Amino acid sequence: MAWQTTPYTVPLLVAGLASFVFAAYVVSRRFHGSGRLVWSFFAVAVGGGTWALAYAAQLSATTLDATLFWNRIVWVGVAVLATAWPAFVAAYVDRPAWLRLPRVGILAFVPTVVVVAVWTVGSVPLFYESPSLIVADGGYLVLSFSPTPGLLAFMAYTYVVNLITFVVLARTAIQRTGVFRRQAALLFLAGVIPMGVGVLNVWGSVGPALVDLTPISFAVTSGLLGWVLLRYRLLDLSPVARKAVFANLSDGIVVVGSENRVVDANDRARELFPSVGVGEAVESAFEGTPGVIESVRGTGEVEETHVTIESGSGPRFLTVTTHGLSAPGLATDDAESGVVLLIRDITERETLQRRYRALIEKSPNVIAVSGVDGYLRYVSPSIERLLGREPASLEGRPILDLVHPEDREESQRRFEEAFETGEPQTFEHRIAHANGNWRRFETVIERLFEDASDEVVITATDVTEGRRYEQRLQVLNRVLRHDLKNDANVIGGYADLLRDHVDEAGHDHLDVIDRKVETLTHLSDQAREIDVALHGDPDRARIDLATLVPRLCTSLETSFPTATVTVSTPNRAVVLADELLESAIRNVLENAVVHNDGDAARIEVTVRQADDGYRVEVADDGPGIPPIERTVFTEGRETPLEHASGLGLWLVHWIVTGSGGELEIASREPTGTVVTMRFPGAEPPA
Repeated sequence: MAWQTTPYTVPLLVAGLASFVFAAYVVSRRFHGSGRLVWSFFAVAVGGGTWALAYAAQLSATTLDATLFWNRIVWVGVAVLATAWPAFVAAYVDRPAWLRLPRVGILAFVPTVVVVAVWTVGSVPLFYESPSLIVADGGYLVLSFSPTPGLLAFMAYTYVVNLITFVVLARTAIQRTGVFRRQAALLFLAGVIPMGVGVLNVWGSVGPALVDLTPISFAVTSGLLGWVLLRYRLLDLSPVARKAVFANLSDGIVVVGSENRVVDANDRARELFPSVGVGEAVESAFEGTPGVIESVRGTGEVEETHVTIESGSGPRFLTVTTHGLSAPGLATDDAESGVVLLIRDITERETLQRRYRALIEKSPNVIAVSGVDGYLRYVSPSIERLLGREPASLEGRPILDLVHPEDREESQRRFEEAFETGEPQTFEHRIAHANGNWRRFETVIERLFEDASDEVVITATDVTEGRRYEQRLQVLNRVLRHDLKNDANVIGGYADLLRDHVDEAGHDHLDVIDRKVETLTHLSDQAREIDVALHGDPDRARIDLATLVPRLCTSLETSFPTATVTVSTPNRAVVLADELLESAIRNVLENAVVHNDGDAARIEVTVRQADDGYRVEVADDGPGIPPIERTVFTEGRETPLEHASGLGLWLVHWIVTGSGGELEIASREPTGTVVTMRFPGAEPPA
C-alpha cells in the first residue's frame, strides 16, 4: 500500500502516542482515587489515541478504499471518546448514579449504534455522500464528501453532551478552591479546546476545510491532561476525595494562605466558627480566640491551642492544631507559608474529665496512684480533710511512709500481690494523722488498668469511727447477753432461797421478782438471736411452713393453756428463708398471747399461697400495737419519741427482711392485730 506524508501526520502521531502513554501509565500505577474515575480516564485516553492514530493513517492513505477503511477505525475512537468523556466528568464530580445501569447504557447507546452501523453497513452512505479523493493545496490527497443528515445528527448529539459536561466542569471550577479549582479548570480547557477547534474547522474559520483538526488538537489536550495528572494528582486528589475526606470530616478544617487569609474551610469549621469564610483575614475569622491567631502567625510548626467558645447549649471546648503546608499546590502558590488548622471538639471528653476530677476531689475517700516502685504519683485533695496533709507534700514519697510500723509488712505484701496477681487487694491498716494520731483505714489496691499496667490505684476509706462503734456494740452486746443473764440468774437463785424465809404475803413479791428475772433472761436470749441475725452469714434453708407453723402453735398452747389457737395451712408450703425463721414466728405468736389483756387469747394462724411464695398471717383479739410503734419498722429507725416496746418485733423484722420477705402489721376489727409475713417460695406453686 502506498502512503503519503501530510503536514498533520506528525502532530497526529504525537497526540495519539501521548494518549496511549497516559493510558499505559494509568494501568501501570495503583492510584488511590475512585475506580470509576481511573477507568473512565483510561477510556478517554484510549479513545483519543485511537482517533488520532487512525486519522493519521487515513490522511496517509492514497486510495479511496484504504482511506475509508481507516475511517472506520476513526469512528471506533470517536465512539469510545463520546462515551468515556461524559462518564469521566460524572466520576470526577461524584455522580455515581450516572455510571450505573441503565443510565450508562444511555450514554453508550448512540455511539455503539454508530460503530455497529459503520462496520456493518458502512460510513457510505450513512454519513458520507459521493466520497472521493482530491488534491489539497499542499499537494496531498484528502477525502472529500457531502455530509448526510445522519452525520449532522450525530455531531449535534456530541455537541450537546459535551456542552453539558463543560457546564458541569465550569461550575466545579467556580465552587472549588485551591488545587481542586485548578484541576477542574484545566479539565474544562482540555475538553473545550478540541470541540472549539472542530467547530471553527467546520465553519472554515481555521485550517483546510477537508482536514479535521479535532484529533490534531489532542496534542494540546494531552499536555493539559498530563499536567493535571502529574502536577495536580488528578487520580489521587479529586473532588470526590475532597468531599469524602474534607467536607464530611467530623473535625473542622481551615486552610490559611500566605497572606493570613482563609482560602478554604469545611462545614464543620464554619459551624464552630461562623465568622470563618473564604477570603476572611485570620483576625476577623477567629476574633475572640487570640491563641489561634498567634499560632497561625507562628513559625508553621505543629502547635496545639486549647480554645473555649460559647454556643447555644453552653461552652464548647476545642483544640486547634496548626500544621505548616509544604506540598506544592495544596493551598496557595506560596504554600510553605500557609497553614492548615485542625479543629477538634473535645467538649464531651473535657466534660467527662471534669466530672471525674470533681468526683475524685470531693470523694470522702483518699484516692492515690502509685507506681511499681512504691512511690506515690498522685494523691487526691481529700487527704487534707482526712489526714490534715497537703497532697503535694506526699507525692513522690514512698506509700509506706505514713503506715503504722506494725502494719507495714502486711501492706507491702498486699501491694506486691496487686501487681503479681492482678487481683484487687483489700485490707486494713493504720495511717498517721498530721496531729500525731493513728487513723484506721480500709484500703483497696488494684491495677489502674485491667491489662498490664505499671501503676495501681489505692482507695482508702477511713473506718476509724465505724470500728470504734462496732467495738462498743460488741461490748454492750456481751454485757447484755452474758453479764445481764448471769446476774439475772443469780437474782433468781437468791429469790428462791428467800421463799423459805418469808410469809405468804412475801411470796407475791418473790413472784414479781421471778417474772422480771424470766423477762431479763428472755431478753438476753433475744439479744443473742439478733446478734446472729445481724452479724452472722445469712444462710437460707428450705423450710416447710405447713410443718413448722402447726408445731409452733402446739408448743404455744402447751406454754399458755388459756390461749386458743386455730391453724390453717396447705399440705405443703416450702419457702426459702433464714434459718432463724422459727424464732421469728415464735415471737409473733408469743406476743399475741403475752400482750393480750383478755382472760383467754384467741389466735388465728393461716398459711396462704401468694403470687411468688407464701405468707403467714397471725391474727389476735388483743389491744393491738399502737400505730406509732408500727411506723418504726416502716421508717427503719428509732427516735427518742418513737421506739418499739421490745426487741421481739425488731427481731421479727430483721429475720423476715433478711429472708427476702416483707413484714406488715395492721389493725383488726373490732379489736386486735394482724401480723403478715411474706416469704419467697422455694418451689413453684402447685
